[in-house]
Amino acid sequence: MFTSKLKNIQREWIYFLLLTIVVVWSFFPILYIGISSFRLPTDIWDYPPRFTGPFTFDNYRILIQKWPEYFAHLKNSLIITIGTGLVTLFCSITAAFAFSRFRTRFLRLSAFFLIAVRMAPPIVITIPLFPLLNSLGLIDKHITLIGLYSTFLVSLSTWIMKTFIDDVPVELEEAATIDGCSKLQAFSKITLPLAAPGFVAVIIFASIFAWNEYLFAFIFTSTAARTAPITLAEFMGAIMGVNWGALLAASIIHLVPMLSLIWIIQRYLIKGMMVGGIK
Repeated sequence: MFTSKLKNIQREWIYFLLLTIVVVWSFFPILYIGISSFRLPTDIWDYPPRFTGPFTFDNYRILIQKWPEYFAHLKNSLIITIGTGLVTLFCSITAAFAFSRFRTRFLRLSAFFLIAVRMAPPIVITIPLFPLLNSLGLIDKHITLIGLYSTFLVSLSTWIMKTFIDDVPVELEEAATIDGCSKLQAFSKITLPLAAPGFVAVIIFASIFAWNEYLFAFIFTSTAARTAPITLAEFMGAIMGVNWGALLAASIIHLVPMLSLIWIIQRYLIKGMMVGGIK
C-alpha cells in the first residue's frame, strides 16, 4: 500500500514537472517580449538575453508620438472583434440547436456545407468578392469584415456549440414544456445555461481569430476600417528601418485585450462546467 501511494506521488510530481516545462516554454516568448518592450533599442538584442535593466518607457512614448494611427486601428479591431463575436455566437447557437434537436435530410446536407465552407481557403473567394463588394460600396467598412469573419467562423463554432447542446438531455426540455414553458422558454432557461461553456469557447475562438486576422483586413480595408495587425506589419516595412522597441511595445498592447478577455471569462467557463457536471 505504501509503495502504491509512493508511486502515485511520483507520478503526480512527474506530471507537474512536465506541465511546468510546457508552461514556461510557451510563456517565455511573451515574457521576453514584455521585458524587451521596456528596454533601450540598443539592449533588446543582447546575447545572451538579459532580464535586468536599464528599463525605460521610451518605446511606448515613441509609439504614441510617431504611430498615433495604431490606436485608431486598435479601436477598429475592437469594434470588429466584438461584432464578430456577437454575430458568430448568435448564429452558431441557433444553428447548433437545429442540428442537435432535429433530424432531416436538409439539415444533414447543410451540415456538410458548413464543413465545406470551413475547408475552403479564404484567399479563394477574395478575387471574385472584391469587385462585388466594391460595386456595393462595402470596401473599407467594419460591417464587411464582421460579415466575412462570421461566415468563416460560424461553421466550426456551430459544431462546437452542437457538442455542448447534445450533452443537455432532451428530457429536461420536455419536462419544462410540461410545466408550462414554451419551446423557446425551455431553450433559453434550460438548454442555454447548461451549454454556457460552449458560449465561452465560441467567444474565445471568434475573438482571437477576428483580433489577429490579417488577410481580409489587408485586402478589404484601406483607412477607415484598417485593423491593428495591418499596422503591426507596417512596422516591419518602415522606410527608416524597423523600430524594434516601438514594435514590441505595440505587440504587448495588442496582446493585452485578448489575455484580459480570457482571464475574465475563464471563471464562467469553470462555473459552466461545474453546472454541467451537477446535471
